[in-house]
Amino acid sequence: MLLRFLGVALAMVLGIGAARAEPTLDRVRVEAFVDGAVREAMRADHIAGVSIAIVDRAGVVLTRGYGAAAYSPRKPVNADTLFRVGSISKTPVWIAIMQLVEQGKISLDDPINKLLPEALRVPDEGFRQPILVRHLMTHSAGFEDSVLEGLFVHDPARLAPLDDYLASHRVHRVREPGVLAVYSNYGAALAGALVAQVSGQSWQDYAEQHVLRPLGMTSASYREPYPEALAEARGLVSPLPAASAAEVTNGFARYSGEFHTQPFEYVADEAPAGALSASANDMAAYMRALLDPALMEKSGVLSAGAALAMRDGLFANTPELGTLRHGFMDLTFVRGRRAFGHGGALIFQHSTMEIYPDEGVAIFISVNTPTGGGLLNALPSELLYTFFGAAPADPARIADARAEAAKVAGTYLGLRLPSYRSERPLLRFVGAFDVKALSNGDILVNGPNRYRPIGDGVFVANESHERIAFHQQDDGRMRFFDAASVWPADRIGYFEQNRWLQLIVEVAAFAAVWGVVAAARRLILGDRRGRAASLVLDGLGVVWLAAGALFAAAVWPWFKDQNSAIFAYPGVLYPAACWLLLAAALATPLAAGLAFGLWRPADWSRWLWFRHAATLIIFVGLGLTLLDWGLLGFHDW
Repeated sequence: MLLRFLGVALAMVLGIGAARAEPTLDRVRVEAFVDGAVREAMRADHIAGVSIAIVDRAGVVLTRGYGAAAYSPRKPVNADTLFRVGSISKTPVWIAIMQLVEQGKISLDDPINKLLPEALRVPDEGFRQPILVRHLMTHSAGFEDSVLEGLFVHDPARLAPLDDYLASHRVHRVREPGVLAVYSNYGAALAGALVAQVSGQSWQDYAEQHVLRPLGMTSASYREPYPEALAEARGLVSPLPAASAAEVTNGFARYSGEFHTQPFEYVADEAPAGALSASANDMAAYMRALLDPALMEKSGVLSAGAALAMRDGLFANTPELGTLRHGFMDLTFVRGRRAFGHGGALIFQHSTMEIYPDEGVAIFISVNTPTGGGLLNALPSELLYTFFGAAPADPARIADARAEAAKVAGTYLGLRLPSYRSERPLLRFVGAFDVKALSNGDILVNGPNRYRPIGDGVFVANESHERIAFHQQDDGRMRFFDAASVWPADRIGYFEQNRWLQLIVEVAAFAAVWGVVAAARRLILGDRRGRAASLVLDGLGVVWLAAGALFAAAVWPWFKDQNSAIFAYPGVLYPAACWLLLAAALATPLAAGLAFGLWRPADWSRWLWFRHAATLIIFVGLGLTLLDWGLLGFHDW
């Protein structure tokens, strides 16, 4: 391995190191192009502020800020404004892992439990294979996911030290490691904790001293702006200095025709996975080293060979699409050009970092308003097309396109879900999407995204170069694979879909209301036929209605604003509603036993028999559906 590194490093120094003296992009033209594209997107999509960095082999092409970092008073974005770059934070974690590998302190094939502190070691939970370091790097450790209750918080008093949070919010293992890549914040945060354990430093200290500052990222930091007294009281690392905190952009949401400042999104609980703040100037320095391994070696962070090796694929969910590099995403089948990088998102700030080795260009874009997704998607492609020409043409639609499209049509559910906790049904409800086959053989994925089949289960977007794939698994399920290969989804049957849940809830609500009305009418008219049995069954409807009303009151604010659930979950009403739903489900067989057994009426009409039997069947169906969704009783950490 050492000889390979030395050989590759020499080749890099002689090759790429010499090439970087030649500018790839015309700086004046790039500046004019980017200025126009960004300002138009800000106007059309109502984006408050944008940070841009573009580099080529010769150096920095453009670092610039646009719009506002704050209002009242207004503070403009500039190249030193710190943006929250979300999951781009993970990429220095993988560089740190490779540093420890180069130093001989760890191996990618080491079981993580050999390197983690005892409190963070992962139980086997019945799985035979241990989780290795490389599995964390490729999101293939086999973890379930968790989003609610702690990933992002507004109140810094809720923060905990990294190790404490990972121990108290331990996710479960749900599949063997190395089988399937499913994106995992927990896995990346655990890798950061592993670096901290091996190095004897906090992740924040290690990142600054061994990755960020040596690469010239002079202001980038994983620290966040909470009070020093809180850090001491909670055992947190020292906060972001006040001077740096003043440079962090606010996040914004636009409504009522104005931009509204949003509370700071703290990610310190899983800092390695998403807490990095960085400026355009910081990201330009970072991308230059990623683009040119000779610069990475000159900085002392990694040898050129190790930096180049990080571009090698470690794992692929399906061979037709990108391979997961050493922690970096393969963007080749997103843009149609050989590329790697990473995206990142908090709720109100979104970013992309894309490295194009063949063109010798790297691009960073960050927005402080969630409506900026169109700019992140469009600008890299438009810039590359303008300055380097069209990407290679994609294959044409195959001859039997209609059959291929029909084969993959259906409803799919993403596999990045919790498995045991009561956040699962909420994420399951919003995580399903439809694939619709069109008459010409195209498919629509999750609404307007249109793709054509090009063979072997692979589809390419009609308006871009993005590819997706569908493959039938050994258990018979059709599985969807995204272009970046970390968000797979399985096709689900009708009774697993949101449509069935909505239908059975509506039918049960109708039956319960009918029963309540019938009970009131019977009392008014003095109808005593099978009164006890009728009352217990109609009373069961009241219990179901009460549980349903409480549940609706709990989740309605979250479905009006899905982001609010991340900060407000679980609240008071949601756990209570889950327990009341369990009570209603348990009461159903009890009511059936009383009404049709102990108090079996002899004077019911055929209509009453039919109505009550049908109502019970509906309630049983509802109970079984809620059991499948994980809504009977509340389950937390």
